[in-house]
Amino acid sequence: MKNKTAKLQNNADVDMTPMLDIVFILLIFFIVTTSFVKPVAIELNRPLDKPSIEKQSKNAVFSIDANNGVYFSGRLIDLEQVSNNLAMFAAKYEISSVLIKADENSKHNTLMTVMNNIKEYDNYTISLVSN
Repeated sequence: MKNKTAKLQNNADVDMTPMLDIVFILLIFFIVTTSFVKPVAIELNRPLDKPSIEKQSKNAVFSIDANNGVYFSGRLIDLEQVSNNLAMFAAKYEISSVLIKADENSKHNTLMTVMNNIKEYDNYTISLVSN
């Protein structure tokens, strides 16, 4: 008889499903009953726009002589420096338009290069002025 009782063993398994159900119910209860508080902070009244500096409005004047020399404000400049000179002028003044005075004996290629360099910098209104 001793052998029969030794062979009978109870397999005790613990079912975790009800415990997980209770954990999820407690979690849902906690989320539903929690009141979310808006954090208290100092409200700042910031300006909407950047402050503007009043600049004097001027026309930028480029001149092309008969030998295809390009002048800006009376100074001889290189063709590649048109946009740089225009940028320095725009830093000091508000540019209303760009005037180009071309000599009738200057080459068309020089005029187009100056105009392209101006348009490359910004989309200013370009006016051609005769001498």
